[in-house]
Amino acid sequence: MSQSNEIKQIDEVLVRQIRTERADDPVYSDGSIEDEFIQRFEKGGDYKTETETNSFKSWAQEYHLSAIRHNLLRWYQFNPEGNVLEVGAGCGALTGLLCSKLKKVTALEYSRKRALVTAKRHSRCSNLEVVIGGLQDFETDQKFDYITVIGVLEYAGVFYGGKDPHVSFLNKLLNMLSDNGELILAIENKIGIKYLCGAPEDHTARIFDSVYDYPYSSKVRTFSRNELAELFHKAGFQHLQWYYPVPDYKMPREILSDEIVPSDLDSIWNWLPARTVGMPRKEVLSEKRLAKTFAKAELFGEVANSFLVTAQKQESKKDSRCLRFIGTNPVRKPEYQTYIEICRKDGKRIVVRKAQSSKAEPFLKKVAEREALADDFINDKAQVIRGRLENTGLCYQYIDHPSLHDLIAERIKAEDPDFGKSLIEDYTNFLCDLPGTTCIPQEFMQEFAIGSKSRPKPLRCIQKALLDCVPHNIKVGREKWYIIDNEWTYDFPVPIDYLVFRGILSLVNSLQPQIQCAVSQDRPVAIFRGYGKTCQYIPVCWLKILQKMEISVDELAYWEEQLQKCVWSSRKSLKIKLKKKIEKIAGKGKLRLKQNPRVFYSVSVNEIKTSPEFLYNIRLILQKFKQRLSRIL
Repeated sequence: MSQSNEIKQIDEVLVRQIRTERADDPVYSDGSIEDEFIQRFEKGGDYKTETETNSFKSWAQEYHLSAIRHNLLRWYQFNPEGNVLEVGAGCGALTGLLCSKLKKVTALEYSRKRALVTAKRHSRCSNLEVVIGGLQDFETDQKFDYITVIGVLEYAGVFYGGKDPHVSFLNKLLNMLSDNGELILAIENKIGIKYLCGAPEDHTARIFDSVYDYPYSSKVRTFSRNELAELFHKAGFQHLQWYYPVPDYKMPREILSDEIVPSDLDSIWNWLPARTVGMPRKEVLSEKRLAKTFAKAELFGEVANSFLVTAQKQESKKDSRCLRFIGTNPVRKPEYQTYIEICRKDGKRIVVRKAQSSKAEPFLKKVAEREALADDFINDKAQVIRGRLENTGLCYQYIDHPSLHDLIAERIKAEDPDFGKSLIEDYTNFLCDLPGTTCIPQEFMQEFAIGSKSRPKPLRCIQKALLDCVPHNIKVGREKWYIIDNEWTYDFPVPIDYLVFRGILSLVNSLQPQIQCAVSQDRPVAIFRGYGKTCQYIPVCWLKILQKMEISVDELAYWEEQLQKCVWSSRKSLKIKLKKKIEKIAGKGKLRLKQNPRVFYSVSVNEIKTSPEFLYNIRLILQKFKQRLSRIL
């Protein structure tokens, strides 16, 4: 039994224990991984390599250490002079972020072991105090500007107790807030889209358990949006703002406010279905497809997998609000990691690009220089949207026009016999109209280490390498095009064929659902790459554009592979091959293009396939076998 009111110092961090541990205390633990954390952090070690390459040995390690966790609050506009109470700090996944944003952080954690992990992990943070105990044990006269409750409210029935534990829990937090203080809470949605589609409930591991309102009377429970709003109002909170982390609050890649209605082509669908770790999943419906249907009906907020809610005693006027957060790709090299915020400020929308860490700040300045280079080069052919470098990052005007990518998707959906090929030709003509030259692109090849596989020869080039000028980054207005996101522009020539190849490659990758749904006798496709459920198809009319290029697809793919290696910290080879003969192809990464490809007039749509019952049963048996084996070992 550990005694209460114990105080110790771990480097710069004060640790206080305010509760007495008892044998019958409820236990919340991820097991031996927590001992590993303590040992590693105690010796001054870290998980820098795993974090930067996003390569973790287990889900527990990833959940507690991944930088993706920071996306939940990275965008939030904290007052740097404020203080925060972090209720349920866990192993400190968000504690370090809070320490970097606020003057004083009090991390409250029920588990002694987890609290010690937090203290040792962030031992150099002089503004951090760790308190070992539950909210029911914590009494203070101090008022907090912010209180965070991330994945904790659902356990109030176990740890807090009382007749109405969830309301009592929230009411106590309300009384700890300053007059204009904010409670920030994240929790799963009991009728989230993943649960509707057959994912086991995160806490009980039962299929449809929360959807059926916990018929087995679980003390751990989540809530729908209306139920959660009612809890807040009963506790005394008057003003709520809603956000939806995608795919969920545990590993959020993007955050949408309730003012954003995602379209059918929105990037958030790339993150669905949500991961279900450690439990076999029966996907009785396609999570991605059903989510799009709810979004069209303006019901996405009701079925989002998770909620992120800010709650206040009374509404406070703010000059700005973040409407959308788009996190960086974690496998990018740290020096290139930036993220995007779409904000409303003084009634207008703006876009802000920020460096994720100090390592990426020089890159942000380089982006501003590259945008100026692109603007001078394109001149009056289109308008390059340039950012204004401020303390917060690069600020851009918001362009409310459809992208060329979206227009091509609309053509495909409208049963255009050429799959929007005329727009791809417009894109090609736009590139050809830019100032060009015929030369061997030596500087381009040197910059991206394009070596012995390529035989240099004079090629049609544009004079500046606009590598990001792909359909997704071209907004189409009534009178002109707007070019956005010029991260990778260089002052040397690049072959036009390579830029067109990049554009078609991006379209094939992102428009697979539209392409597969549009296949018919009059609109054939060929296999692009992959096998089985991973199979991708390319319209035959697009394939003809690639086959007419003076550079082989094999060589273009190699160039793309080399470019990606310069940006990504870990990236598998594209292994794209244009086959002149029919050969056996192994590996899912290769493009299966042939000189005379087999034409398909009907294909199954991968996005709406669901898991067969027998596969689910096999996974269930294997999971049980794995659990028994782990007990034996």
